[in-house]
Amino acid sequence: MRLILLLSAFLFTTGVFAQRVMLFEKLTSSRSERVYEGELLRFRMEGDKFWQEGYIREMRPDIQALVINDRYILLDEIDAVYRGSTIANRLGYGLITFGAGWSLFAALGYATDKIDSTNYSADDALVTATSVGVGYLLVKLLGRRKFRTNKYKRLRIVDLNF
Repeated sequence: MRLILLLSAFLFTTGVFAQRVMLFEKLTSSRSERVYEGELLRFRMEGDKFWQEGYIREMRPDIQALVINDRYILLDEIDAVYRGSTIANRLGYGLITFGAGWSLFAALGYATDKIDSTNYSADDALVTATSVGVGYLLVKLLGRRKFRTNKYKRLRIVDLNF
């Protein structure tokens, strides 16, 4: 019993740190996604064509900035944040693999049996091209889940200490 009282007293007297959180807010939604200090963030700055990534070392709610890779990143300068891949990404890579496998097995089958009815035909090439093309388009167009900031979406750092 004394141990429980001692632990509860310890928990209530110590402050909880790292209560700063970055919110992904949408104007039309009351719910928001959260990112905490120490998590990996992949983002693109305004005007850049490449993605940067790094662990969030600190969040500064007073100036609305993140410390990533030992430099300050202002939230207003972030154009997009990578939030992960979608099911279309997996489906696209599956279609690309299917098309390559179809072509490989069709060519390998004709090379081993030399029967004219099983030769590599235009239908095999069409199945391969269609599958690889649709898979590539799925990966490129729908494969990434991004949060792009604009006048209806914003990033905000909130300090939840009380």
